[in-house]
Amino acid sequence: MKKYRMILQVIIGIVIIGVILYKIGIYDVISALKKTVPFYFIMACLAYLCLNLTLTSRLSFLLAKIGYKIKFVTVFFSHVGGMILSDITPGRSGYFLTPSILKKKAGTPITDGMACIFAPQAIELILKVVGAFAAIIYISSISGIRRDILISVGIGASLLLFAGIMMLVISWKDENVSLNFLKRIPFLKNFTDKILPFKERSIAIKGSMNAILLLTVTGWFFAALHWFYLGKAIGIELPYYVFFLLHPLLSVLMFAPTPAGLGVMELGTIGVLSIFGVPVDLAVAFSILVRASMVLVDLMGLKAVLSSLKDIEL
Repeated sequence: MKKYRMILQVIIGIVIIGVILYKIGIYDVISALKKTVPFYFIMACLAYLCLNLTLTSRLSFLLAKIGYKIKFVTVFFSHVGGMILSDITPGRSGYFLTPSILKKKAGTPITDGMACIFAPQAIELILKVVGAFAAIIYISSISGIRRDILISVGIGASLLLFAGIMMLVISWKDENVSLNFLKRIPFLKNFTDKILPFKERSIAIKGSMNAILLLTVTGWFFAALHWFYLGKAIGIELPYYVFFLLHPLLSVLMFAPTPAGLGVMELGTIGVLSIFGVPVDLAVAFSILVRASMVLVDLMGLKAVLSSLKDIEL
């Protein structure tokens, strides 16, 4: 049943992409992609690499906080292994398999690895939603935006805010609430029997909130730079601050229940960039470059994933 659901989600994402390309004209999109400036694409990939290094620093810091001194390079390849899984799984939930890779590479218990990514991911999600609302306020000041679109995005962001808050509840509050919520999350329901050691480790990193926030916001800076350079690569001349605001709004769409929000993120990108006068073919080309650059960099973690397949249950 689980496999059929994932197949259906993949099909839905592909169908949405197919409809977009049919309506716009695939040759127009290909033509836009052919004009990509290699220098800016490389700079975008480097910015995304810096994002991964920042998130690795966050994970490495928290692992050290609970007593694990693991080589940075080991943590890095475990992290990007989780990222490549997140690039192909519904709602990017594959990143929660990072602890399985860490266990294979460094011998850390899955509960401890999960404690170091779960609450920080919740905080990151909440910050993304806050950024998304800031983007909504900014976009609403631009004439021509339909009210129903803003309302729909606002509702979606509110649901993700609720999810982020519940993730923090799982990490730091009553066990019964945590267990009920965990049972409903893919890749996490298998950890319900280990909730107590997970909570002990999570509470141990609770005092590192300032470091988590600092590294998360630093990551946001590099994430926006990644998109800024991709925009320049295909001729989208928008200021950096616009991408800084749009990134959380559009990246939130990657949490939709298709592989990394496949199709949903593209539709959102078309709608939002059109407000800034970006042609539809360029908007689609931009979204393709976003995914291509992410996968290209995250492929560095493929070896770590392949060597940990026995410990990973998709």
